[in-house]
Amino acid sequence: MGLRSVKYIIFGILIFAIGCVVTVKLISYKYWTCIYTAFGSDNYFKVIAKLENEGIPFKTKTPMNLDSKDFQNRHKTTQYDVFVKKEYEQIAQRAVHKN
Repeated sequence: MGLRSVKYIIFGILIFAIGCVVTVKLISYKYWTCIYTAFGSDNYFKVIAKLENEGIPFKTKTPMNLDSKDFQNRHKTTQYDVFVKKEYEQIAQRAVHKN
């Protein structure tokens, strides 16, 4: 087996691993719905605290923001997508929008 064959095998394994990770992420969010998008860590923590107070399970997704020119203040502009299970959607909406 030549060096070229080993490179192709390693490349194939990497592609397969990436495909598995993407598939697992897609499946894990299948039964979840985005109820809120917060910009900045302050807003994010306010929303999360409300969900935790109500005992609502949640997941957070942070899309990559590679275009940020203000690296030191990125915590003020970072996007956080907050997901809850579909059966908790109504309760979560009320909790998030409660004063």
